Amino acid sequence: MKHVNTYYTMPTPLQNLACTYRGWRESRIRYSRVFHEKLQWLRRSEHWPRERVESYQDEQLRLLIAHAYENVPFYKQAMQERGLVPDDIRTRHDLPKLPIINKDAVRTNLDSLRAAGTRRRDVVQSHTGGTTGKSLHFYTTRSALAFQWAVWWRHRSRFGLRLSDWSVGFSGRPAVPPNQERPPYWRWEWLNRRAYVPMQQVTPAKVPDIVRFLNSRQFVYYGGYPSVIHPLAESALDFGCELTRRPRVIALGAENLYGFQRRAIERFTGATITDQYGFAEGCGNASRCPDGPYHEDFEFGILECVDPEPLDGGRTRGRIVCTGFSCPEFPLIRYDIGDIGVWEPDGYSCACGRESRVLADVEGRQDDYIITPEGRRTMLFTYVFENTEHVVSEAQVVQHEVGSIVIRVVRRPGFTAADEDEIRKEIALWISPSLAVEFEYVDQIEREANGKFRAMKSFVDSSAISTSGR
Repeated sequence: MKHVNTYYTMPTPLQNLACTYRGWRESRIRYSRVFHEKLQWLRRSEHWPRERVESYQDEQLRLLIAHAYENVPFYKQAMQERGLVPDDIRTRHDLPKLPIINKDAVRTNLDSLRAAGTRRRDVVQSHTGGTTGKSLHFYTTRSALAFQWAVWWRHRSRFGLRLSDWSVGFSGRPAVPPNQERPPYWRWEWLNRRAYVPMQQVTPAKVPDIVRFLNSRQFVYYGGYPSVIHPLAESALDFGCELTRRPRVIALGAENLYGFQRRAIERFTGATITDQYGFAEGCGNASRCPDGPYHEDFEFGILECVDPEPLDGGRTRGRIVCTGFSCPEFPLIRYDIGDIGVWEPDGYSCACGRESRVLADVEGRQDDYIITPEGRRTMLFTYVFENTEHVVSEAQVVQHEVGSIVIRVVRRPGFTAADEDEIRKEIALWISPSLAVEFEYVDQIEREANGKFRAMKSFVDSSAISTSGR
Protein backbone atom coordinates (compact mmCIF):
# COMPACT_ATOMS: atom_id res chain seq x y z
CA MET A 1 0.00 0.00 0.00
CA LYS A 2 2.94 2.33 0.68
CA HIS A 3 3.93 2.52 -2.99
CA VAL A 4 0.32 3.38 -3.91
CA ASN A 5 0.33 6.28 -1.45
CA THR A 6 3.67 7.49 -2.84
CA TYR A 7 2.22 7.41 -6.33
CA TYR A 8 -0.72 9.55 -5.23
CA THR A 9 1.62 12.29 -3.98
CA MET A 10 3.16 12.69 -7.44
CA PRO A 11 2.03 15.45 -9.81
CA THR A 12 -0.16 14.25 -12.67
CA PRO A 13 2.63 14.25 -15.32
CA LEU A 14 4.72 11.93 -13.15
CA GLN A 15 1.70 9.68 -12.57
CA ASN A 16 1.31 9.48 -16.36
CA LEU A 17 4.98 8.55 -16.60
CA ALA A 18 4.55 5.86 -13.93
CA CYS A 19 1.50 4.44 -15.74
CA THR A 20 3.42 4.45 -19.01
CA TYR A 21 6.31 2.58 -17.39
CA ARG A 22 3.98 0.00 -15.86
CA GLY A 23 2.25 -0.47 -19.22
CA TRP A 24 5.63 -0.91 -20.91
CA ARG A 25 6.63 -3.62 -18.42
CA GLU A 26 3.35 -5.46 -18.88
CA SER A 27 3.64 -5.19 -22.67
CA ARG A 28 7.04 -6.90 -22.64
CA ILE A 29 5.28 -10.04 -21.42
CA ARG A 30 1.93 -9.69 -23.17
CA TYR A 31 3.26 -8.70 -26.59
CA SER A 32 6.46 -10.70 -26.75
CA ARG A 33 7.76 -12.69 -29.71
CA VAL A 34 5.55 -15.59 -28.54
CA PHE A 35 2.48 -13.32 -28.76
CA HIS A 36 3.15 -12.33 -32.37
CA GLU A 37 3.91 -15.90 -33.45
CA LYS A 38 0.76 -17.23 -31.77
CA LEU A 39 -1.43 -14.47 -33.16
CA GLN A 40 -0.33 -15.16 -36.74
CA TRP A 41 -1.03 -18.87 -36.26
CA LEU A 42 -4.39 -18.26 -34.54
CA ARG A 43 -5.60 -16.18 -37.46
CA ARG A 44 -5.04 -19.18 -39.72
CA SER A 45 -6.28 -21.93 -37.41
CA GLU A 46 -9.64 -20.28 -36.63
CA HIS A 47 -10.78 -21.19 -40.16
CA TRP A 48 -9.94 -24.91 -39.87
CA PRO A 49 -12.74 -27.36 -40.68
CA ARG A 50 -14.48 -29.10 -37.77
CA GLU A 51 -12.64 -32.41 -38.25
CA ARG A 52 -9.27 -30.68 -37.96
CA VAL A 53 -10.42 -28.70 -34.92
CA GLU A 54 -11.45 -31.87 -33.11
CA SER A 55 -8.31 -33.72 -34.17
CA TYR A 56 -6.11 -30.89 -32.90
CA GLN A 57 -7.84 -30.78 -29.52
CA ASP A 58 -7.60 -34.54 -29.06
CA GLU A 59 -3.91 -34.51 -29.97
CA GLN A 60 -3.18 -31.69 -27.51
CA LEU A 61 -5.17 -33.46 -24.83
CA ARG A 62 -3.17 -36.68 -25.25
CA LEU A 63 0.10 -34.76 -24.99
CA LEU A 64 -1.13 -32.91 -21.90
CA ILE A 65 -2.33 -36.05 -20.12
CA ALA A 66 0.92 -37.91 -20.80
CA HIS A 67 2.91 -34.94 -19.51
CA ALA A 68 0.73 -34.57 -16.41
CA TYR A 69 0.98 -38.27 -15.60
CA GLU A 70 4.76 -38.26 -15.84
CA ASN A 71 5.54 -34.89 -14.30
CA VAL A 72 2.68 -33.54 -12.16
CA PRO A 73 2.30 -35.37 -8.83
CA PHE A 74 -1.33 -34.34 -8.30
CA TYR A 75 -2.55 -35.81 -11.58
CA LYS A 76 -0.41 -38.93 -11.39
CA GLN A 77 -1.92 -39.74 -8.01
CA ALA A 78 -5.44 -38.93 -9.18
CA MET A 79 -5.09 -41.22 -12.21
CA GLN A 80 -3.50 -44.05 -10.28
CA GLU A 81 -6.29 -43.92 -7.69
CA ARG A 82 -8.73 -44.50 -10.55
CA GLY A 83 -6.66 -47.17 -12.24
CA LEU A 84 -6.00 -44.94 -15.25
CA VAL A 85 -3.00 -44.63 -17.53
CA PRO A 86 -2.47 -41.94 -20.19
CA ASP A 87 -3.76 -44.19 -23.00
CA ASP A 88 -7.17 -44.20 -21.30
CA ILE A 89 -7.61 -40.52 -22.20
CA ARG A 90 -7.57 -40.33 -26.00
CA THR A 91 -10.24 -37.73 -26.83
CA ARG A 92 -12.26 -35.05 -25.07
CA HIS A 93 -15.01 -37.64 -24.64
CA ASP A 94 -12.71 -39.50 -22.22
CA LEU A 95 -12.31 -36.51 -19.91
CA PRO A 96 -15.16 -37.59 -17.55
CA LYS A 97 -12.89 -40.43 -16.40
CA LEU A 98 -10.82 -37.78 -14.60
CA PRO A 99 -11.86 -35.87 -11.46
CA ILE A 100 -13.14 -32.30 -11.58
CA ILE A 101 -11.07 -29.86 -9.54
CA ASN A 102 -12.00 -26.42 -8.23
CA LYS A 103 -10.37 -23.42 -6.60
CA ASP A 104 -10.14 -25.13 -3.21
CA ALA A 105 -8.31 -28.08 -4.77
CA VAL A 106 -5.83 -25.71 -6.39
CA ARG A 107 -5.26 -23.88 -3.09
CA THR A 108 -4.70 -27.13 -1.22
CA ASN A 109 -2.43 -28.71 -3.87
CA LEU A 110 -0.58 -25.68 -5.20
CA ASP A 111 2.88 -27.26 -5.15
CA SER A 112 1.82 -30.73 -6.32
CA LEU A 113 0.10 -29.18 -9.36
CA ARG A 114 3.40 -27.73 -10.55
CA ALA A 115 5.27 -29.94 -13.01
CA ALA A 116 8.49 -31.54 -11.82
CA GLY A 117 11.60 -29.85 -13.15
CA THR A 118 9.92 -26.48 -13.49
CA ARG A 119 12.26 -23.81 -12.21
CA ARG A 120 10.86 -21.07 -10.00
CA ARG A 121 12.30 -18.41 -12.28
CA ASP A 122 10.29 -19.85 -15.18
CA VAL A 123 6.90 -19.37 -13.50
CA VAL A 124 4.95 -16.28 -12.55
CA GLN A 125 2.61 -16.18 -9.58
CA SER A 126 -0.77 -14.84 -10.59
CA HIS A 127 -4.20 -14.59 -9.03
CA THR A 128 -7.88 -14.32 -9.84
CA GLY A 129 -9.81 -11.21 -9.02
CA GLY A 130 -11.98 -12.84 -6.38
CA THR A 131 -15.28 -11.82 -8.01
CA THR A 132 -16.92 -14.90 -6.48
CA GLY A 133 -15.69 -13.91 -3.03
CA LYS A 134 -12.49 -15.95 -3.09
CA SER A 135 -9.25 -14.81 -4.62
CA LEU A 136 -7.08 -17.66 -5.92
CA HIS A 137 -3.30 -17.61 -6.27
CA PHE A 138 -1.73 -19.94 -8.84
CA TYR A 139 1.23 -20.25 -11.20
CA THR A 140 1.55 -19.45 -14.88
CA THR A 141 4.36 -18.61 -17.31
CA ARG A 142 5.25 -15.67 -19.51
CA SER A 143 4.63 -17.72 -22.64
CA ALA A 144 1.19 -18.79 -21.36
CA LEU A 145 0.29 -15.15 -20.68
CA ALA A 146 1.45 -14.16 -24.18
CA PHE A 147 -0.67 -16.98 -25.66
CA GLN A 148 -3.71 -15.76 -23.72
CA TRP A 149 -3.23 -12.21 -24.96
CA ALA A 150 -2.85 -13.51 -28.51
CA VAL A 151 -6.25 -15.24 -28.14
CA TRP A 152 -7.77 -12.01 -26.86
CA TRP A 153 -6.25 -9.98 -29.69
CA ARG A 154 -7.48 -12.44 -32.28
CA HIS A 155 -10.95 -11.64 -30.99
CA ARG A 156 -10.32 -7.90 -31.31
CA SER A 157 -8.82 -8.28 -34.78
CA ARG A 158 -12.09 -9.85 -35.97
CA PHE A 159 -13.53 -6.37 -35.53
CA GLY A 160 -10.72 -4.57 -37.33
CA LEU A 161 -8.70 -3.52 -34.26
CA ARG A 162 -4.90 -3.29 -34.19
CA LEU A 163 -2.34 -3.04 -31.41
CA SER A 164 -1.32 0.41 -32.64
CA ASP A 165 -4.83 1.86 -32.29
CA TRP A 166 -5.51 4.62 -29.76
CA SER A 167 -7.84 3.33 -27.04
CA VAL A 168 -9.37 4.03 -23.64
CA GLY A 169 -9.48 1.41 -20.90
CA PHE A 170 -12.23 1.37 -18.25
CA SER A 171 -11.62 -0.96 -15.31
CA GLY A 172 -10.64 -1.04 -11.66
CA ARG A 173 -7.00 -0.08 -11.18
CA PRO A 174 -7.06 3.20 -9.16
CA ALA A 175 -4.61 5.10 -11.33
CA VAL A 176 -6.26 8.38 -10.31
CA PRO A 177 -6.37 9.28 -6.59
CA PRO A 178 -9.87 8.21 -5.44
CA ASN A 179 -10.49 11.53 -3.66
CA GLN A 180 -9.56 13.68 -6.68
CA GLU A 181 -12.38 16.12 -7.39
CA ARG A 182 -11.02 18.02 -10.40
CA PRO A 183 -10.03 16.71 -13.84
CA PRO A 184 -8.08 15.05 -15.28
CA TYR A 185 -9.92 11.91 -14.11
CA TRP A 186 -7.78 9.79 -16.46
CA ARG A 187 -4.15 8.80 -16.87
CA TRP A 188 -2.05 7.85 -19.89
CA GLU A 189 0.03 4.88 -21.02
CA TRP A 190 1.65 6.84 -23.81
CA LEU A 191 3.75 4.03 -25.30
CA ASN A 192 0.64 1.85 -25.60
CA ARG A 193 -1.44 4.73 -27.03
CA ARG A 194 -3.89 4.12 -24.23
CA ALA A 195 -5.75 6.33 -21.80
CA TYR A 196 -7.11 4.86 -18.61
CA VAL A 197 -10.28 5.86 -16.75
CA PRO A 198 -10.64 4.10 -13.37
CA MET A 199 -14.05 2.95 -12.23
CA GLN A 200 -13.72 5.06 -9.06
CA GLN A 201 -13.92 8.21 -11.19
CA VAL A 202 -17.04 7.30 -13.15
CA THR A 203 -19.58 9.14 -11.02
CA PRO A 204 -22.42 11.29 -12.38
CA ALA A 205 -20.81 14.59 -11.39
CA LYS A 206 -17.58 13.73 -13.26
CA VAL A 207 -19.15 12.32 -16.43
CA PRO A 208 -19.33 15.63 -18.38
CA ASP A 209 -15.58 16.15 -17.92
CA ILE A 210 -14.86 12.55 -18.93
CA VAL A 211 -16.98 12.91 -22.07
CA ARG A 212 -15.15 16.13 -22.98
CA PHE A 213 -11.90 14.17 -22.67
CA LEU A 214 -13.23 11.37 -24.88
CA ASN A 215 -14.07 14.01 -27.49
CA SER A 216 -10.56 15.48 -27.36
CA ARG A 217 -8.98 12.73 -29.49
CA GLN A 218 -10.17 10.11 -31.96
CA PHE A 219 -9.96 6.88 -29.95
CA VAL A 220 -10.49 3.81 -32.13
CA TYR A 221 -11.94 1.63 -29.38
CA TYR A 222 -12.87 1.47 -25.72
CA GLY A 223 -12.10 -1.62 -23.67
CA GLY A 224 -12.85 -2.80 -20.16
CA TYR A 225 -15.67 -3.80 -17.86
CA PRO A 226 -19.36 -3.38 -18.76
CA SER A 227 -20.06 -2.22 -15.18
CA VAL A 228 -17.77 0.78 -15.72
CA ILE A 229 -18.64 1.80 -19.29
CA HIS A 230 -22.39 1.36 -18.80
CA PRO A 231 -22.87 3.93 -15.98
CA LEU A 232 -20.74 6.37 -17.98
CA ALA A 233 -23.03 5.89 -20.97
CA GLU A 234 -26.18 6.10 -18.87
CA SER A 235 -25.17 9.32 -17.10
CA ALA A 236 -23.96 10.91 -20.34
CA LEU A 237 -27.32 10.17 -21.97
CA ASP A 238 -29.17 11.57 -18.95
CA PHE A 239 -27.11 14.78 -19.04
CA GLY A 240 -27.29 15.12 -22.83
CA CYS A 241 -23.51 14.81 -23.17
CA GLU A 242 -22.92 13.92 -26.80
CA LEU A 243 -19.97 11.82 -27.93
CA THR A 244 -18.78 13.66 -31.05
CA ARG A 245 -15.69 11.51 -31.68
CA ARG A 246 -17.13 8.05 -31.50
CA PRO A 247 -15.09 4.84 -31.26
CA ARG A 248 -15.58 2.11 -33.85
CA VAL A 249 -15.66 -0.76 -31.35
CA ILE A 250 -16.34 -1.42 -27.67
CA ALA A 251 -14.40 -4.55 -26.61
CA LEU A 252 -15.61 -5.85 -23.25
CA GLY A 253 -14.62 -8.66 -20.91
CA ALA A 254 -14.40 -9.96 -17.32
CA GLU A 255 -18.18 -9.72 -16.72
CA ASN A 256 -21.47 -10.67 -18.29
CA LEU A 257 -22.80 -8.04 -20.67
CA TYR A 258 -26.48 -7.50 -19.90
CA GLY A 259 -29.03 -6.33 -22.43
CA PHE A 260 -29.76 -3.04 -20.66
CA GLN A 261 -26.01 -2.31 -20.58
CA ARG A 262 -25.60 -3.03 -24.28
CA ARG A 263 -28.52 -0.79 -25.22
CA ALA A 264 -27.22 2.21 -23.26
CA ILE A 265 -23.64 1.78 -24.51
CA GLU A 266 -24.84 1.48 -28.11
CA ARG A 267 -26.96 4.63 -27.80
CA PHE A 268 -24.09 6.61 -26.33
CA THR A 269 -21.24 5.42 -28.56
CA GLY A 270 -22.91 4.19 -31.77
CA ALA A 271 -20.11 1.60 -31.83
CA THR A 272 -20.04 -2.11 -32.54
CA ILE A 273 -20.05 -3.92 -29.18
CA THR A 274 -18.36 -7.25 -28.63
CA ASP A 275 -17.09 -9.28 -25.68
CA GLN A 276 -15.22 -12.47 -24.93
CA TYR A 277 -15.44 -15.03 -22.14
CA GLY A 278 -12.15 -15.55 -20.37
CA PHE A 279 -10.64 -15.77 -16.92
CA ALA A 280 -7.34 -15.28 -15.14
CA GLU A 281 -6.58 -18.99 -14.76
CA GLY A 282 -6.04 -19.13 -18.52
CA CYS A 283 -7.34 -22.66 -19.10
CA GLY A 284 -10.09 -21.84 -21.57
CA ASN A 285 -11.67 -19.04 -23.56
CA ALA A 286 -14.53 -18.27 -25.92
CA SER A 287 -14.73 -15.21 -28.16
CA ARG A 288 -17.55 -13.64 -30.11
CA CYS A 289 -17.50 -13.42 -33.88
CA PRO A 290 -19.14 -10.60 -35.86
CA ASP A 291 -22.28 -12.74 -36.21
CA GLY A 292 -22.84 -12.88 -32.47
CA PRO A 293 -22.15 -16.17 -30.65
CA TYR A 294 -19.11 -17.20 -28.62
CA HIS A 295 -16.73 -19.60 -30.37
CA GLU A 296 -14.59 -21.88 -28.21
CA ASP A 297 -10.96 -20.86 -28.67
CA PHE A 298 -10.09 -24.49 -29.30
CA GLU A 299 -6.34 -23.91 -29.66
CA PHE A 300 -6.21 -22.64 -26.07
CA GLY A 301 -8.20 -25.34 -24.29
CA ILE A 302 -11.40 -27.35 -23.97
CA LEU A 303 -14.67 -26.08 -22.48
CA GLU A 304 -16.78 -29.02 -21.29
CA CYS A 305 -20.50 -28.94 -20.63
CA VAL A 306 -20.91 -30.89 -17.36
CA ASP A 307 -24.24 -31.96 -15.85
CA PRO A 308 -25.99 -31.13 -19.13
CA GLU A 309 -29.62 -30.02 -19.15
CA PRO A 310 -31.44 -30.22 -22.49
CA LEU A 311 -33.08 -27.01 -23.69
CA ASP A 312 -35.37 -26.11 -26.56
CA GLY A 313 -33.85 -26.05 -30.02
CA GLY A 314 -31.20 -28.64 -29.19
CA ARG A 315 -29.27 -26.35 -26.90
CA THR A 316 -27.72 -27.63 -23.67
CA ARG A 317 -27.10 -25.85 -20.38
CA GLY A 318 -24.37 -27.00 -18.01
CA ARG A 319 -21.37 -26.21 -15.84
CA ILE A 320 -18.31 -24.88 -17.66
CA VAL A 321 -15.33 -27.11 -16.88
CA CYS A 322 -12.02 -26.22 -18.49
CA THR A 323 -8.85 -28.01 -19.60
CA GLY A 324 -6.06 -25.69 -20.70
CA PHE A 325 -3.25 -26.30 -23.20
CA SER A 326 -1.13 -23.19 -22.69
CA CYS A 327 0.66 -23.88 -19.40
CA PRO A 328 2.01 -27.43 -18.96
CA GLU A 329 4.16 -26.10 -16.12
CA PHE A 330 0.97 -25.69 -14.05
CA PRO A 331 -1.75 -27.55 -15.92
CA LEU A 332 -5.40 -27.20 -14.98
CA ILE A 333 -7.32 -30.25 -16.19
CA ARG A 334 -11.11 -30.39 -15.73
CA TYR A 335 -11.13 -27.17 -13.73
CA ASP A 336 -14.57 -25.97 -12.62
CA ILE A 337 -14.53 -22.24 -13.27
CA GLY A 338 -17.85 -21.81 -11.46
CA ASP A 339 -19.97 -20.57 -14.36
CA ILE A 340 -22.94 -21.92 -16.28
CA GLY A 341 -22.97 -21.93 -20.07
CA VAL A 342 -25.48 -22.64 -22.83
CA TRP A 343 -24.11 -24.59 -25.80
CA GLU A 344 -25.50 -24.76 -29.29
CA PRO A 345 -26.01 -28.29 -30.71
CA ASP A 346 -22.86 -30.10 -31.88
CA GLY A 347 -23.80 -29.71 -35.53
CA TYR A 348 -24.49 -25.98 -35.26
CA SER A 349 -23.09 -23.89 -38.12
CA CYS A 350 -22.38 -20.23 -37.51
CA ALA A 351 -22.87 -17.83 -40.40
CA CYS A 352 -19.27 -16.64 -39.96
CA GLY A 353 -17.97 -20.04 -41.11
CA ARG A 354 -15.89 -20.81 -37.99
CA GLU A 355 -16.43 -24.41 -36.93
CA SER A 356 -15.27 -24.63 -33.32
CA ARG A 357 -17.94 -25.35 -30.71
CA VAL A 358 -20.35 -22.50 -30.01
CA LEU A 359 -21.74 -21.10 -26.78
CA ALA A 360 -24.95 -19.17 -27.16
CA ASP A 361 -24.60 -17.61 -23.73
CA VAL A 362 -22.69 -17.65 -20.46
CA GLU A 363 -25.07 -17.47 -17.52
CA GLY A 364 -22.47 -17.27 -14.76
CA ARG A 365 -21.34 -14.12 -12.97
CA GLN A 366 -24.93 -13.06 -12.32
CA ASP A 367 -24.05 -10.64 -9.57
CA ASP A 368 -25.97 -7.52 -8.57
CA TYR A 369 -24.82 -3.94 -8.75
CA ILE A 370 -23.81 -2.12 -5.60
CA ILE A 371 -24.58 1.63 -5.63
CA THR A 372 -21.98 3.90 -4.06
CA PRO A 373 -22.86 7.16 -2.27
CA GLU A 374 -21.45 9.01 -5.29
CA GLY A 375 -24.08 7.39 -7.50
CA ARG A 376 -21.77 4.94 -9.26
CA ARG A 377 -22.84 1.36 -9.78
CA THR A 378 -20.28 -1.41 -9.45
CA MET A 379 -20.34 -5.16 -9.39
CA LEU A 380 -16.57 -5.43 -8.98
CA PHE A 381 -15.10 -5.88 -5.54
CA THR A 382 -12.26 -7.67 -7.28
CA TYR A 383 -9.41 -5.82 -5.65
CA VAL A 384 -10.90 -5.70 -2.16
CA PHE A 385 -10.56 -9.45 -1.60
CA GLU A 386 -7.43 -9.93 -3.69
CA ASN A 387 -5.09 -10.66 -0.76
CA THR A 388 -7.49 -11.99 1.88
CA GLU A 389 -7.55 -15.72 1.16
CA HIS A 390 -5.43 -16.49 4.23
CA VAL A 391 -8.11 -15.07 6.57
CA VAL A 392 -11.32 -15.08 4.48
CA SER A 393 -12.80 -18.34 3.25
CA GLU A 394 -15.80 -16.75 1.51
CA ALA A 395 -17.33 -13.30 1.36
CA GLN A 396 -20.52 -11.77 0.02
CA VAL A 397 -21.41 -8.09 -0.31
CA VAL A 398 -25.05 -7.25 0.50
CA GLN A 399 -26.70 -3.87 0.04
CA HIS A 400 -30.04 -2.87 1.57
CA GLU A 401 -29.72 0.90 1.08
CA VAL A 402 -27.60 3.32 -0.90
CA GLY A 403 -24.55 4.44 1.05
CA SER A 404 -23.87 1.28 3.03
CA ILE A 405 -23.10 -2.39 2.59
CA VAL A 406 -22.84 -5.48 4.75
CA ILE A 407 -20.02 -7.91 4.07
CA ARG A 408 -20.93 -11.45 5.04
CA VAL A 409 -17.71 -13.29 5.87
CA VAL A 410 -16.80 -16.91 6.47
CA ARG A 411 -13.67 -16.42 8.55
CA ARG A 412 -10.52 -18.49 8.56
CA PRO A 413 -8.54 -18.93 11.79
CA GLY A 414 -6.58 -15.80 12.52
CA PHE A 415 -9.12 -13.28 11.24
CA THR A 416 -9.00 -10.22 13.52
CA ALA A 417 -10.33 -6.68 13.79
CA ALA A 418 -7.20 -5.57 11.95
CA ASP A 419 -8.41 -7.52 8.91
CA GLU A 420 -11.74 -5.70 9.08
CA ASP A 421 -9.86 -2.41 9.08
CA GLU A 422 -7.75 -3.48 6.09
CA ILE A 423 -10.84 -4.49 4.09
CA ARG A 424 -12.42 -1.12 4.88
CA LYS A 425 -9.27 0.63 3.66
CA GLU A 426 -9.33 -1.35 0.43
CA ILE A 427 -12.99 -0.47 -0.12
CA ALA A 428 -12.22 3.20 0.45
CA LEU A 429 -9.37 2.96 -2.06
CA TRP A 430 -10.99 0.89 -4.79
CA ILE A 431 -14.74 1.45 -4.45
CA SER A 432 -15.69 4.58 -2.49
CA PRO A 433 -14.15 6.50 0.42
CA SER A 434 -17.61 7.30 1.82
CA LEU A 435 -19.29 3.88 1.62
CA ALA A 436 -20.30 2.63 5.11
CA VAL A 437 -19.18 -0.95 5.73
CA GLU A 438 -20.48 -3.40 8.32
CA PHE A 439 -19.50 -7.05 8.82
CA GLU A 440 -21.61 -10.11 9.46
CA TYR A 441 -19.94 -13.42 10.28
CA VAL A 442 -21.53 -16.65 9.07
CA ASP A 443 -20.61 -20.31 8.80
CA GLN A 444 -21.49 -20.50 5.10
CA ILE A 445 -22.73 -18.23 2.32
CA GLU A 446 -26.07 -19.51 1.06
CA ARG A 447 -26.03 -20.92 -2.45
CA GLU A 448 -28.31 -20.24 -5.37
CA ALA A 449 -30.15 -22.92 -7.32
CA ASN A 450 -27.11 -23.42 -9.57
CA GLY A 451 -24.90 -24.24 -6.57
CA LYS A 452 -23.01 -20.94 -6.61
CA PHE A 453 -23.29 -18.08 -4.21
CA ARG A 454 -23.63 -14.56 -5.53
CA ALA A 455 -20.71 -12.34 -4.68
CA MET A 456 -23.12 -9.39 -4.42
CA LYS A 457 -26.80 -9.13 -3.59
CA SER A 458 -28.71 -5.88 -3.79
CA PHE A 459 -32.10 -5.20 -2.21
CA VAL A 460 -32.08 -1.54 -3.29
CA ASP A 461 -35.04 -0.30 -5.34
CA SER A 462 -33.88 -0.04 -8.96
CA SER A 463 -35.15 3.55 -9.11
CA ALA A 464 -32.33 4.53 -6.76
CA ILE A 465 -29.88 3.79 -9.56
CA SER A 466 -31.00 6.77 -11.60
CA THR A 467 -31.57 9.19 -8.71
CA SER A 468 -28.66 8.62 -6.31
CA GLY A 469 -25.63 10.83 -6.38
CA ARG A 470 -27.18 13.51 -8.60
